[in-house]
Amino acid sequence: MRALVFEGPGSIGFTHDGVEPDLQADSDALVRVSIAGLCGSDLHPYLGREPLAPGTVPGHEAVGLVEATGRGAGRLEVGARVIVPFTTSCGGCAPCTSGLSARCERGALFGWRNPDDPTVGLDGCQAELVRVPLAASTLVAAGDVEDSAAILLADNLPTALAAFERARVGDSLTVVGLGSVGLCVVGIARERGVSRIIAMDPDPRRSAIARSMGATIAEPGDAEPTAAVVEAAGTEAAQRAAVDVAAPGSIVSIISVQTSEQMPFTPIEAYDKNLTVVWGRAPVRSILDRQMRPLASIASHLADLIVDRPDVALADGPGTYAAFVERQFVKAAFVPSG
Repeated sequence: MRALVFEGPGSIGFTHDGVEPDLQADSDALVRVSIAGLCGSDLHPYLGREPLAPGTVPGHEAVGLVEATGRGAGRLEVGARVIVPFTTSCGGCAPCTSGLSARCERGALFGWRNPDDPTVGLDGCQAELVRVPLAASTLVAAGDVEDSAAILLADNLPTALAAFERARVGDSLTVVGLGSVGLCVVGIARERGVSRIIAMDPDPRRSAIARSMGATIAEPGDAEPTAAVVEAAGTEAAQRAAVDVAAPGSIVSIISVQTSEQMPFTPIEAYDKNLTVVWGRAPVRSILDRQMRPLASIASHLADLIVDRPDVALADGPGTYAAFVERQFVKAAFVPSG
């Protein structure tokens, strides 16, 4: 099996003979991957910001065809075209039934295995085949959404909607960080009719995309405060900028994966602005359950803008990771059959 493999910080390998996953539980399914996304949070282990067991197949976004199912996989049919959200979920525990599938009591994150005990966790999606536990309540029918749009539904676009909803956006919004999630937030804001969208990112290419979507580009310290802010970069500088541009009484919605041990602003600053600061992993499966149709429409409009490397061969994965660090593109997608 062709797959990418995390070898350690700064090193992603490619193999032709990775061990193919098999069904380990009745609720499992195997998905033959058609397209697998490369997400900004995949860089955290690569850059040494987050521990990960060497030998792990990375990646947590995929679209593919169901190849096999266990006896307890419900009505899931072999051959069905599906989206693989970035976490598994059982659909029946208290977090799942309350709309927080990302914190399922039995859930696991694709592409993460415990460095102290590699038997804990799951291999990811940047491979020809991926095992999906709790398949019936994890996988989502892809319908007729094209691969490059459907891959945005596995993480980036539902995550952006979670950030947008948590910010309780009215007529103004600032988006700090214009990677794939930040650009998806801009797209949602445009779709929802937000009249003033401010966007911040040091990369001119990403800023140009946001401008083409109707955002006004600003530098930190130069923008008028807004009543809602989404921070989608995950850096201390971005969070500092988000708090600075927040108007008194506003909500700062921090959606990026956190790797720092403290926030770059003080309780005094939050108190003096009457800020509400919210963060946490987005419940992708829960969001797709209630918003699949409108998100699929937005994804179809955004795919060509955001997924600017849509057909990268897995063999080119190591170099693609290195290019991603250098911001040579917004989002890549691997095609294992290529």
